Amino acid sequence: MGKRVGRSGGPPVEYRGLAVLAAWTLVAMLLAGQAWFAANVRGESLAWGRASLVWLAWAATWAALTPLALRLAARFPVERPRLFPSLAVHALSAPAFAVASLALFALLAPLVGASNAEPTWLATLRRLLGTTFLLNLPVYWLVVGAAQLERLVRTARENDRRQLQLEAQLADARLQALRTQLQPHFLFNALNTISVLMREDVDAADRILLQLSALLRRLLDSGEEHEVPLREELDFLGSYLGIERARFDGRLDYEIAVPDELLEARVPNLVLQPLVENALRHGLAARARPGRIEIRAQRQGDDLQLLVRDDGRGLPPGASERVGLSNTRARLALMYPGRHRFDLRNAPDGGVVAEIIIPLRTRP
Repeated sequence: MGKRVGRSGGPPVEYRGLAVLAAWTLVAMLLAGQAWFAANVRGESLAWGRASLVWLAWAATWAALTPLALRLAARFPVERPRLFPSLAVHALSAPAFAVASLALFALLAPLVGASNAEPTWLATLRRLLGTTFLLNLPVYWLVVGAAQLERLVRTARENDRRQLQLEAQLADARLQALRTQLQPHFLFNALNTISVLMREDVDAADRILLQLSALLRRLLDSGEEHEVPLREELDFLGSYLGIERARFDGRLDYEIAVPDELLEARVPNLVLQPLVENALRHGLAARARPGRIEIRAQRQGDDLQLLVRDDGRGLPPGASERVGLSNTRARLALMYPGRHRFDLRNAPDGGVVAEIIIPLRTRP
């Protein structure tokens, strides 16, 4: 049988259980050593074996309660945005755990020869509550603090891993886009269009040449940022679609509708180009009549919605995603785990709608 994994992505359950037992055993031995040394300094007689047994019994009560405390720490992490509700939960849990630990120790106290043991369990518990309750109260917070520290370390490692994967995904996205744009037939068609326009419309030829230059410069000079302002993505698409519209010889129309207040919204670098390319190549290129592509952005509460829509032939049944789309899906999952949506679907009135929803941010 394989090892079970912790619920919050932590170490396997068996490893965590062994770590808890080892930690509490170490604590018990340290406290036993301190008690034995202090007794000898005072000239009192305290056997090492008895001190160890008493503190091991106390540690065993907390070892039994630790899994529940760790679950509470995972369920109510001491961090934003639920900082104060989580602190309230732990503030109520701390005394409850302290009482539970002392209640368990009251059962073991007579068996291990604890000095505070009374003839009955209830009498022992009352004595423990009166003498050691406040000493046990911080123990719960130490367990929660250790769990929070482990969570922070695990999150930092996960962020490092995600960062490395993002860098690889971004490099792959740039490479895929560069390969797409530098394909021989794309350059041939673009240059052939410019050549024809030079005889018919010099201004149009000059415009297409500038767009091709801007597109290639954007690809070659693309930085290492994972997110860029939406404005930069739209500038890139404007150059790309300008060239494609000339190549389609009047059969392509497009509209970019984005409110001014969203132009500085941060979006993944080169996230829209694969969607537009997919609409052109698989939705419009295979038919003779004119086609249209719409690129829109709008705010949805705290999120940003990006839409790329075409009026082409739609998705055939059982169609599989191309490399560009699967890379886009993987990048979104890495950049916004649990905070994004990527949907590719047929529109009710024909064509395909690609939708991306990500958190709306205007700062890196």
